[in-house]
Amino acid sequence: MPKEWLNHHANLEGLWHQGQPEFVKSANKVTLGGVSVRIFETACSGAAILSPVGAHLSSYGGSQVYLKIGFSNRRSKLLSAPLGTPVDLENVESIELNLLCPVGNAAATSVSYRALINAHCVYETLSTPAAVDSNLVSGAAGVSRPGQSYNETRAVDVTVLAPGALAVERMTLDGYRLVGGTALVGARIYAGSTNALISTSQDVTMSGPSVDVPISIPVSATLAPGASYRVGFYVLGNPPALSSADVFEPASFPYSEQSGRFRINAAHAGPADAFPQGSNIFAPRVTVRARLV
Repeated sequence: MPKEWLNHHANLEGLWHQGQPEFVKSANKVTLGGVSVRIFETACSGAAILSPVGAHLSSYGGSQVYLKIGFSNRRSKLLSAPLGTPVDLENVESIELNLLCPVGNAAATSVSYRALINAHCVYETLSTPAAVDSNLVSGAAGVSRPGQSYNETRAVDVTVLAPGALAVERMTLDGYRLVGGTALVGARIYAGSTNALISTSQDVTMSGPSVDVPISIPVSATLAPGASYRVGFYVLGNPPALSSADVFEPASFPYSEQSGRFRINAAHAGPADAFPQGSNIFAPRVTVRARLV
């Protein structure tokens, strides 16, 4: 893939007073979504001029420049500039180019400062973003409620927190219990704004007994950042009395699941294979696999 660059320019001017931080942080960030990256170079130019009020001498200072690399496991590492040797990194969620610019001096009462700093990072994306599994009942305190009847659409209302659109590839229902007979199971995603079904998938027919076996179904849907959706499964057992599930009762709504891609606002259910209108206290155990696009 072609090389890209992340650039950041700081144009700062002001009056610093004793007791204030002696450095000002300024940053620019690019979100990549869990890719492999090769960082070729980081560099910086420019300087800050510090003029203590009432003094006759001015001083010059350079900024500290560094990268904060965010990874898919939600950890981060710092990489100082300048960088002259390429570095390969995997599972990179974001690169943040940071400037720490001096604006004060503890030996002075006040300082007039003027800073013009420019920094850049040259990098190359080596792979497409990896798909991430988001367990929609993770990240919240609560209790498991076993043996709840499941012959309807159960779903959670979610808001997409990811920085870009998410291409859904698969949905998995955990905790389903079919002790006999058969059941029709289908993954569903509805737009919160229109109640329209936006996902496409093939329903599956289960044969009992099948207890606590994850049901994973390929799904195609694109979720927009900041938008809300109802995500869940429609299940109909035959006979209905043999179809149930272990569900999750969160201590409270809303909460953010552990991957950080979704905020779960509420749980809903409806008796038909349609947009689930009714409020419910139980969340189905749904995992969404999606790729940032």
